[in-house]
Amino acid sequence: MLGFFCYLSVLLWQHYGNVPQPRVYPHGSFTSFGPDPPPASYWVSWAAPAVVVVACGVMTVPWRPARQFALPSVFAFVPMAAMVAWFMIGMELFFTPD
Repeated sequence: MLGFFCYLSVLLWQHYGNVPQPRVYPHGSFTSFGPDPPPASYWVSWAAPAVVVVACGVMTVPWRPARQFALPSVFAFVPMAAMVAWFMIGMELFFTPD
């Protein structure tokens, strides 16, 4: 749940932060974006929430009571967040309704 809801902030950041949206790439271009790749700010908007959550989890390592909750939460967050980001980025970059 944390992985899903954390990425709602990405959509808000991209909308209100005026992050340029990438164009839709043609079918079969999964390995190359060609001469017009997505802007760096687009990738940063997807990576920032994961970096913040992992950094908060790492900061709790010295404190035992927090470590027992935070580290399992981070370990659960990372794979879920990666799947949500992979799905959403794939839909934004490569989905073209036929």
